[in-house]
Amino acid sequence: MASSLLVTLLFLAAVVLDPALTHKAIKFYRWFPNLVGLQDVDVSDEGVQQAVDFAIQKYNDKSKDLYLSRVVQVVCAREQVVAGINYYLDLEIVRTTCAKDKSSQDVCPFREDPMQLCSFVVYSRPWERFLSLLRFS
Repeated sequence: MASSLLVTLLFLAAVVLDPALTHKAIKFYRWFPNLVGLQDVDVSDEGVQQAVDFAIQKYNDKSKDLYLSRVVQVVCAREQVVAGINYYLDLEIVRTTCAKDKSSQDVCPFREDPMQLCSFVVYSRPWERFLSLLRFS
């Protein structure tokens, strides 16, 4: 992961500091696109699970629904190394029978409502135990 960050920084430095190197940097990027872009990540990865838990917690906090929602399935998880990690998550969520003000979502049964597919971007600096929800839809 550290090598990916180093490569990204070198790529950006080459483009910004020396326009004559731009064509070489672009050629390098075409050969190694995963070093600076999004990469699929295993949904059982600890960082992904923390991001999923954080995302659904923030979703419930911001939702005006009287009932909690829970994750049914992680459909897709990708990560991007920046000055930390951006997790791009596609989650199937559904409402539960538990009211927000009375329950923990872990023990709440699902309602008969249809599932929703929601996308989240969670920024993480794991060495600082920092998480932030950048956006969701």
